[in-house]
Amino acid sequence: MKWIGLLALLSMASMCKSPQSGSSSGPSTSAFDKARAMKDLQMFAAEPHELGSARNALLANYIDQEMKSIGLTIERIKFDVEVPDPELLNQDASMMRKATLTKSLENVTATYKSSSAKACVYLLGSHYDSKRLSGVESVGANDSGSSSAALMEIMRSLKTQSPSFRCHVKAIWFDGEEAYLPNWRDGESRHPANQIDNTYGSRFYTSSLKACDSAWCTAEGDKVEGLILLDMVGEANLTLSDDINSTQALRDLAKVVDQSLFKGELFRGVSPKGIEDDHIPFLRKNIPAIDLIGFENTSHWHQPTDTFDKIDADSLLKVGQLTDEMLKRLLL
Repeated sequence: MKWIGLLALLSMASMCKSPQSGSSSGPSTSAFDKARAMKDLQMFAAEPHELGSARNALLANYIDQEMKSIGLTIERIKFDVEVPDPELLNQDASMMRKATLTKSLENVTATYKSSSAKACVYLLGSHYDSKRLSGVESVGANDSGSSSAALMEIMRSLKTQSPSFRCHVKAIWFDGEEAYLPNWRDGESRHPANQIDNTYGSRFYTSSLKACDSAWCTAEGDKVEGLILLDMVGEANLTLSDDINSTQALRDLAKVVDQSLFKGELFRGVSPKGIEDDHIPFLRKNIPAIDLIGFENTSHWHQPTDTFDKIDADSLLKVGQLTDEMLKRLLL
């Protein structure tokens, strides 16, 4: 789920360090294969896969195997979280019963290591858990299958092109972006656990970063320069939202690249809105971040109708090319 609203983070995002804006010559040379991305999407959209489920564990293995097969460096980050017990929604706290359930989650990372990179890394992200719905099934083909499959193909494209980036590029498939309760704020407002019930994987990942020279570094010592987050990018005639919580310099860059590649089609006619997603924990650490999310049409969002047949391969291709070109302008 993604929560829309104006946040105090808006001012924080505007203060984030601007990314270096290098230039790229000519049109995108992305090697993104939309047919291969759709094949990956079939895996994500085959069954529901809420956080902590056996199906989500299977998908973590799939991401691992596919990314490892092309020579990327893989890391599996397992962690336990406490989620609000749905049976206690709208009830008062009780000393007789634990208010939460323990779930085992896993973030998966795949790193493209540039031979010319300094000690820095740029992050790409997607959550890969589907929304838990009470009484019905939702496979989450668009939310979160589209972005997870697109991210896999973006990493294949990078490996094929082998660009000499000044930083490494690390893809992260976050577990547990979706709220376990029905709504994004229920854990804080309608449950005795009184806790944040969303963005578990991204919050865990950012908590593991180490302070370094007025910045944040990974365990390997690489400075985190920024995050490009993908979410809900598969609908036909895709329109990306203009998220005011995202770092202004990255919003500007995304629109410039969209104009260059697609004559402004992806951000056509949108009004700015604030969106809460897996980029928020990074913004809270003053790490530049942008959410490339198609949250303009929500007719199938968190519904049983969010199925594979609703996905347009050309939308995945465009987002892949947009992300590829943004990376080149940031890192070449």
